[in-house]
Formats: sequence, structure tokens, C-alpha cells
Amino acid sequence: MKKSYLNMMWLMVAALILASCSDDDDPIIPKLSLTADAIEISETATSALLVKVNADAPLETAYTVGIALSGTAVEGVNFQDIAKTVTIPANQTTANIFVNPINVSAIEASKTLAIALQAGTGYELSTPANVNITIVDNANPPSDAPEVSFGTSDFVTNPYMEEVKTITVGLSKTYASDLVIPLTIDGDLVADTDYEIAGLSNNAITIPAGSVSADFTVTMKNTAVVDMDKTVTFGFAAPSVTDYAVKATENTFAINAVDPQVDFSVWFNETNDYTGFREDNTTDTYVFKSNMAYWTKRYYWDSVAEDWKSLSRGNVLNVSETDGNQWTDVTNTFEHKVGGKFVYTTDFERTEYQGGDYLGLTKFFDNEAVYSSNSSQIKSETGWFRFAAKEVNATTGDVVVPAQTLTVYKANDIDAWKAKTYVDVDVNGEIKSKYYYWWYADSKLNGGDISKSSQVTPATITVERSVGTFNATSKEIIVDITFTCSDDDFEIDPKYYISNDGDTYTMRIKYINWK
Repeated sequence: MKKSYLNMMWLMVAALILASCSDDDDPIIPKLSLTADAIEISETATSALLVKVNADAPLETAYTVGIALSGTAVEGVNFQDIAKTVTIPANQTTANIFVNPINVSAIEASKTLAIALQAGTGYELSTPANVNITIVDNANPPSDAPEVSFGTSDFVTNPYMEEVKTITVGLSKTYASDLVIPLTIDGDLVADTDYEIAGLSNNAITIPAGSVSADFTVTMKNTAVVDMDKTVTFGFAAPSVTDYAVKATENTFAINAVDPQVDFSVWFNETNDYTGFREDNTTDTYVFKSNMAYWTKRYYWDSVAEDWKSLSRGNVLNVSETDGNQWTDVTNTFEHKVGGKFVYTTDFERTEYQGGDYLGLTKFFDNEAVYSSNSSQIKSETGWFRFAAKEVNATTGDVVVPAQTLTVYKANDIDAWKAKTYVDVDVNGEIKSKYYYWWYADSKLNGGDISKSSQVTPATITVERSVGTFNATSKEIIVDITFTCSDDDFEIDPKYYISNDGDTYTMRIKYINWK
């Protein structure tokens, strides 16, 4: 009996041992999932967003779980680096992942970050095994960000003056790195047609690090469109970064280009009307063309006497046919034939050119050749005074003499050119001795165009673009005209110029109405 009892006890112990061994062969396999404190975090957040790895059961030993990252957010740019594995400690059921956003100054779309658990040995994936986080972009600059503004006031200009305007873009304080400030450009003035810009790149200006301003320039182009009234306005585009803010005021700058018609009636009127070039005033002479013209008087500033002195006989002028704000000299060509006044025989026939010499420069050539008894041959091809007002009905403003090259024709033999030949002619039944000039025949041969003569040599006078003023109240136009003449026959008395440098001279000339 006792022996049977012992045998039964051993069988029970063996069964317990076998049962214990069976349990050890069935290990624990935890199931893992992910949870996050939130699904959004601002890129300006100062604390991290917590993502937890959760296990449904602990293990007696630590184990590692792989992590995968994806989405539009860039590691190291939009968020700080995240380890690609996490370790769940022994006898623990959680591990932490921290998402620390990086504040990017560029204003852009919000970014996404997907964190997913990776399959591995010793654990299983449950749901959810991934989380999707949005890193919300910040479009607002900090309160202490520098403010950008224009440091230049609105500007009115006449495009004929071809002014260059410097525009300053300023910051309220310096910034540690270069700032690229995009601009807006709007209006009915057309870039590269009405103006040119220098100092911008893709319509943006760069303010260097440590600086508080940068400049760009706008150069107006001469369009010579009378009655123009157009504008270009510069502003600040919406910032693409939060490094700066746009100031609430002084955030636009405008250029208004105007070219109003100037009233010339104080100079060009019936009192100053010159009728000599009109066909109905010359019954004894055939006129090639008929022109309206007006007398003017001109003076030079005598630098020795320090007073205005008469330069020479007045000029006849009118408004240009192609530019309503520009004066041009009026010239005419007359053909004097037998039957006309003082044309006794064919030897007295001639083709005269009258008008020109707007600046009175031919007086400085002793050997000037002209097809006229009282007029010079210089004619402008680009016009003379160009009036540039900045408001309608302006009585004052600027005038411009365009840059141009003038040509004076010198007689190869001035004595022969002016030589007189006397003949006896019948004047109203009475024989009288009259003379004619050698150049009469030359003028007939060349139709009054002295440039075609074989008996002359051209000399050039280069006129620089010169700017002066007009005053309709005082009826004065005053311009300091700079010109260069290197011809050996050019001789000018120092009293005629106010400055000179070698062959370059500046004369101060005044025009007033004739009466």
C-alpha cells in the first residue's frame, strides 16, 4: 500500500514538470501600435509633439522596433532628425518618439510627416501602426521683424528730360542675412518702351546683410508724345519669407510721366508774324514752298561786359510738324528769275536759301559760303528748343536743345565767292551800272543746295544735349549751349562764351519775342 502511494506521488510530480515545460515553450509576442498627442503642430512650436509606441504586453528583455518616415516634410529642414528605431525597455510597454518642428522663414504650404512602425522579430503590428502629422506653416513674421518701406516720394517727370530717378528701399533695422524683397510693378507706362530699370533681378531688390537700404534706378525714355499722362507704380509683393514685414505706410512709389502741350502764343502771334516766306507776299519771286514763321530776337551773355548783347539778326521759327512741343527753324528757297525785282539779266538769276543759323555760330567763320545776301546756311535736322513742362498750362519749365551735328560750308576761295561783276543794265529806261556775285551761277547750278557745290568745304559743329528754361511771363528762353568745333577756320572771341575746354565752348543764349 505504501509503495503504491509513492508511485502515485512521483507520477504527479512528473506531470507538473511536464506541464511547466509546456508553458516555457509558448513565448509572449507583444502587439504594437502608434498614438500621437495631436495630429498638427505649428512650425513655430517650442515643445515637441509626442508619438508613443504602445505594446499590449511587456517582455522581460528590451527589444528594438524599426521606424519609417515619409511625407512632404523634409528631415533636418522641416523637423529635427528622428532616430529610425525605438527601444521598448524590459518589463515596459511604451517608447516615445518626439517630433520637433523647425521654423522655416519661407512662406510655403504646410508639410506632412507620416511615421510608421516597421515589421520585425519578436513582436507583431497592430492598428494603428502609423500616424500622420501636419506641420503647419507660419506665414506671420515675428513682432520684432524689420519693416520694409520706400524711402522715395512720388515723382512727376517729363519723359523728354530723360531723368534718372533713384528709388530707395529701406529697412527699419538691419538683418543678419541678405533679404530679397519682391516688388510689384503696375501702370500704363511700359517697361523698356517708356522707361528702363536697373538694380532689380526678376523684379526683386536685394538688401545686403547688415544694411538698412538698397537702391534701384528708373531711367525715363524720350517718347516725345505730347499730352502724355501715364504712371508706373511700384509696391511690395506679398513676402515669401517671414524675415521681414511690409510697413503699413510708405509701401508704394509712383512715377507720373506727363508732357502737356505748352502755349506758345506769347512768342508765336500776329504781332511777331513773319510773312517773308509766303507766296502771296512775293509777287516778283517764285517761292518753292510757303511757310508760316515768327520772328524772334536772340542775345548772348557777354562774359566780359557781364550783360546781354545782341547775337545777330533774329531767327524765324515755328512749331515742328512732328512734335507739338518743339520749335524748328523755318527756311525757304527762292528762285530769282528775270522779271523779278533787281533781276536785270540771266546773270542776276539765282536760287537763294534763307533762314537757319539758329545759334548764330556762322559769325565765327570768316569764310562761310552762303547762297544768300543776308542769311546763313546752318539748318537743324532734329529741331531746336524742345519744351518740357510738368503741368498743364505751365508758364515755366525746361527746354532742351537736342544733341546734333551742324554743318557750315566754307568757300574754298572766299574772295572769289564774294567777287562782284559790274555790268551796265537798263533800269526803267536808264542805263545804270549794277553788279552780281559769282555765287549766283553756282546757286542756280545746285538748285540752292550748297552742299552740292564743288566750291565749298564742310565744317562740323557738334552740339551737346543742352538744357535750359523757359518763362512765358517774361517771354524768355535761356539755355547754356555746349558745342565743339575743331575746324581751323573757327575763331570765337572769349566774350561770346562763358566757359571752354579746348575746342569745346559753352554759350549762354537768350531768345525773346520780336515785339
